[in-house]
Amino acid sequence: MMHHPIALGWQLLESGNIAAAEAAVRPLLLHGMRDELVPLIGAIRIRQERWSEAVPLLERARAMHPREARFAYLHGAALAGMGKLALAVSAYHAAIKHEPDVAAAYLALGDAQRRLGHFQDAQNTFRKLLRIHPGNVQGYLILSAVLAEAGDLAAAEVPLQQALLHTKDAKVQSVICNNLAVSLDWQSRHDEALENLNRVQALAPNWPDIDNRRIGILYKLGRFDDCLVLYRKLLDRYPSDAQIHHDYNSLLYRLGRMEAYLTSYDRAPPTRELMLGKADFLMMEKRGTEAQTVYRKLLARDGLDMAAAAGLAGSLMLTERYAESATAYEAVASRPGADAAIFSGAAEAAMMAGDAQKAEFFCQAGLRHTPYDQMCLALLGISWRLQDDAQDEVLNGYDSLVRSFDLAPPHGFSSMEDFNAELGAYLECQHPKTRAYLEQSLHGGTQTEGFLFGTGHRLIQTLKVRIDEAVGRFIADLPPDAHHPFLARRSRTFRYAGAWSSLMRNQGFHRNHLHPQGWISSCYYVAVPEVAKDPHAKQGWIKFGEPAVPVALRNAVRRTIQPVPGRLVLFPSYMWHGTVPFHEAAVRTTIAFDVVPQ
Repeated sequence: MMHHPIALGWQLLESGNIAAAEAAVRPLLLHGMRDELVPLIGAIRIRQERWSEAVPLLERARAMHPREARFAYLHGAALAGMGKLALAVSAYHAAIKHEPDVAAAYLALGDAQRRLGHFQDAQNTFRKLLRIHPGNVQGYLILSAVLAEAGDLAAAEVPLQQALLHTKDAKVQSVICNNLAVSLDWQSRHDEALENLNRVQALAPNWPDIDNRRIGILYKLGRFDDCLVLYRKLLDRYPSDAQIHHDYNSLLYRLGRMEAYLTSYDRAPPTRELMLGKADFLMMEKRGTEAQTVYRKLLARDGLDMAAAAGLAGSLMLTERYAESATAYEAVASRPGADAAIFSGAAEAAMMAGDAQKAEFFCQAGLRHTPYDQMCLALLGISWRLQDDAQDEVLNGYDSLVRSFDLAPPHGFSSMEDFNAELGAYLECQHPKTRAYLEQSLHGGTQTEGFLFGTGHRLIQTLKVRIDEAVGRFIADLPPDAHHPFLARRSRTFRYAGAWSSLMRNQGFHRNHLHPQGWISSCYYVAVPEVAKDPHAKQGWIKFGEPAVPVALRNAVRRTIQPVPGRLVLFPSYMWHGTVPFHEAAVRTTIAFDVVPQ
């Protein structure tokens, strides 16, 4: 009598009717959780995402049926749902051991390994699946995603091309072509990326955000007018979209089309988001008085608008009304919801108003909110220097935490001179023919788009091997210190949170800045002007310690390092750094990246 409703319950569950499956077996539960019911109830709880109830049921099912692959697989699914990924991996391995040709177990195992960050294990799992089931399109798609997440974007293309051979489904083809467009774009094969994006639109006309994607590729192809035409079409369609307004005006600025710059905001509905967006541009251009007008209008609408209140406080600082700015920031910082950015703004205003102790207080408050906030750490060091507090030296370690490495020639090159000459020629072609973004620290130069590592280019990849070695040595040499905000993050494994190239021309330089998303930041020198050889003028040299905040410090620059082709400099991301302008008809080409613990 027990088997018919249980069989019906499995049938209903497999058809997706969870409620009916539970209803079919509910009368049987009146007699207790009989052994025959345990696997089915566990499976139902999985579909209901009641993971903690499912796990013990599936453990019991596996104990009763140790060779049943399905129960091991379901147990793995329940464990993965609870976030117990290592245990889920073990369960999936058991399922595969008992039934080595079930695709779902490989897909689940690979996904758990991927979520653990075990990318090589995940790749091996998906490759094994594809040897058994060479037509499994999902396997190719996820293998490609794992390769991309591991930073090998060129290798990620291969499974996508194979997946196309195994499906005629237009929806699936559109997904594959979309992923191919991403992979090809990262590899700087922009024409091919655009072709695949056009295929996506033909296969799935309503694919979301495809025009924005097309703009990104057209920009890299140097087709700037086509970008502007598409942006205007998008603005006609979505006149209140703050991101489109931002991207459109950012491009206008980089192209020097100042007659049109910011006018889209004036034609659009005066929503809060668009007014804040325009104010952001005004702030970046140091147009504090105009920004104040926008923020005051927003506060007239809503006196509790925290973003507008913080913006007004910042704009008062731009117009050198430091005491007013400090008072305004203090009011915002005292409200619930104040974040590290508000505390760091308050600290900067306090410094400029001459109160270094209050600046220190706000930095510490920001660090209690976000313990490794890089701006709060950078300003904390300045507040200590203003108070002649030796803690700044401990925090920044200008001598011990800034290191340079002269890298050996990558495999296949006899000298760094030959390697960097070839690398420099490649990088120069990757730089946009526009000026830099307002948000960037460059003056008189440009920065490449996207993530430079993992593009598959042989020069970048061979250099990355040398960089990996140097970063590993740098981390290994760091002393353990659980109380130091840089040393406490020390980890044997790391990943790159960003990688790009900067190119500066005559009179170019980097304004003093820091890297808010990093732990370790860097500069690798590819090409350096001849004037950098002069140790007295120090043109083009990197300098450390001088802040972007215009406060009076004795010996503001605490350390300088000469740029030499082949040299890599590593330092804490929160450390203020910039460069000395150079005067020569030459280029200064670098690669920079941020490292974070993994």
